[in-house]
Amino acid sequence: MTQDTIQTHEDGPTGEDRYIVPGLLRGLAILESFTKDHPERSLAVIAREAGLPRATAFRLLHTLETAGYVERNAARRTFRLGNRVLRLGYNTLSGRGLVDIATPVLERLRDATGCTTHLVVLAGTDVVYVVRCPGPGWTSNAVGVGTRLPAHATVIGRTLLAHMALADVVRLYDGYAFSTYTDATPGDLGALVAQLEVDRPQRSLASWGYFEPDVASIAAPIRNRVGIAEAAVNAICPLSAYDRAELEDVVRIRVEAAAAEISAALGYQP
Repeated sequence: MTQDTIQTHEDGPTGEDRYIVPGLLRGLAILESFTKDHPERSLAVIAREAGLPRATAFRLLHTLETAGYVERNAARRTFRLGNRVLRLGYNTLSGRGLVDIATPVLERLRDATGCTTHLVVLAGTDVVYVVRCPGPGWTSNAVGVGTRLPAHATVIGRTLLAHMALADVVRLYDGYAFSTYTDATPGDLGALVAQLEVDRPQRSLASWGYFEPDVASIAAPIRNRVGIAEAAVNAICPLSAYDRAELEDVVRIRVEAAAAEISAALGYQP
């Protein structure tokens, strides 16, 4: 969308055009300027490509940042899309897109591992389970479709938090009352941030009794076409089902492959 397009809508002669809000169009144009090839952009580049004065572009970016739709990288003086962009299309994704893509992959993962498999999305400080494929002979009673669990206390939740900007994590958990479920649960923001710094470089995370003392889990993020982790998958089983080394080697590879397959179907290219 170009500045000429915006001006045409703003100044157009038809009655319908009088109802268009040019500032909204400019904000949407800024959001659309972030792509897989250009996931971060500077204020100068955004202003130049949109044909806007820097002051106008900054006000738009500040508004989008305040609303959570863009994030600022202060070190590089750039902006990138924020996680809240993902929630714009969540109802569609959960109804016909992401769920439809993920379900057969999770069914194959369940069949290959004997584990119960899940798909979750982040909603505030919780993860929401949107797909559940029960494993044969054993299922955890802790979750079903629609269940919300605290993200900080679950490995699948940490998988998503680890790929958020640190500033967003701090804002999200500012004043949050941390509940602990096992000795491994972070009890405050400092402990959570320290854990996420360890988690961030890893392709997947393993749990051995992290949330439920008798349950093991492997979780991996799902990325969309611009590389944002918009969901996560896991495979869970009782501790007795696998030797820990086998779980963290054999099952981990399959979980990572499932996450990669779903991500590729969403347009993600590493």
